[in-house]
Amino acid sequence: MMVQMKNDQINEELSQAGTASLITSELMKLDSFRITSDTPVPAEEFLLRMFGKPCFPRRDLSTVTGMEKCGKTFFTTMLMACCAEKQVLELERISEQPLKVMWYDTEQSQQSTKSILTERVFKLIEAHTESTEITENSQLDTNFFVFNVRACTYQERMAYLIAGIQSYKPDLVIIDNVSDLLPSVNDAEESIRIINQLMQLASEHNCNITVVIHLNRTGEKRSLRGWLGTEILHKAFEVYYCEQIEKTDVYAVEQIFTRKYRVSEKLYYMITDEGLPEVTAKPNFQPRDSDGHYMSNKPDAYQIKSEKADTFNQKYIIRNEGNARQSWEWNLGLLFSDALSDASELSVSMLKDRVMALSGIQQPKYYDKVFQLAVDRRVVQTTMDRNGRIVVITVPS
Repeated sequence: MMVQMKNDQINEELSQAGTASLITSELMKLDSFRITSDTPVPAEEFLLRMFGKPCFPRRDLSTVTGMEKCGKTFFTTMLMACCAEKQVLELERISEQPLKVMWYDTEQSQQSTKSILTERVFKLIEAHTESTEITENSQLDTNFFVFNVRACTYQERMAYLIAGIQSYKPDLVIIDNVSDLLPSVNDAEESIRIINQLMQLASEHNCNITVVIHLNRTGEKRSLRGWLGTEILHKAFEVYYCEQIEKTDVYAVEQIFTRKYRVSEKLYYMITDEGLPEVTAKPNFQPRDSDGHYMSNKPDAYQIKSEKADTFNQKYIIRNEGNARQSWEWNLGLLFSDALSDASELSVSMLKDRVMALSGIQQPKYYDKVFQLAVDRRVVQTTMDRNGRIVVITVPS
């Protein structure tokens, strides 16, 4: 009876829109996903606050990224400690009750994993507790589910992860490093499958899954490694970028993307003699050159130092003899066709890596100028592929 009423309702809506269509099982399934003003949906719930702003939502993905040895693991230890202690540095747990944490370590040795748990996470909890009673590690262990799966295959890691989330029902899951759940970060099909599976797990088990992933070698903040990184950027609720400030002992954490609550402040911290992070001020450091003039304190990869033709691959340079105003220019057609030679389309980040490698361009900001010139001159264009991702293709002649 209820099914017949549902069919009648759908037919009525379709008839009002035009000719009624045949009710199929696919249409019935699609209708179950429809959102209306009366659709009951769970309220958004966040695990933590950072500088007072809600973050790390249940039923969604968060991301921590950065170059190697830039403080990603230190930041995730702060997250873990805050799940046990109400406030850690600039992080605050929203619920009154401690949260359960599952830390899934795919990269480090068992000795390192244990050391980080006991010498960082537990000591960080102890350092921030307001109670005079010292909590034993064995008591803390009850809310921490820490696994070292470095010795496992990528298929085993994914299978064990699913089993762990289903059994232990953690509030926060940290996967360090998510790249180790698939054979290659540039495997498009596997990247999509893994991220979709993680989103489904987060939704079904009412937890936040935070994935750690490295940046591409360019070091650009939003250039997460491989096709997997591109897929994460499309699907994650928020992304946090970790770095060590050049020529200082200061680390920084910055929220570079969010779908809702923007954390505008950066978290600056230093590592104490006890090996624990503590809040510090933004470093007031700016290097000088040999003549004593102030230089940019940004890493070399972000500076545009030279646009001289001799610094680039001469294959892609066109010389304009006798033209004082523009003595050379890029052969954009050849450069981008070579970069796209074995592909009909490429992701924005993958094309960037190829063009920079071919051309000898070192600074990402200068590449952005060259890419925009190629777009303006109708050498390449951006479009959507069949999966809804932004890709770059050559402009049809």
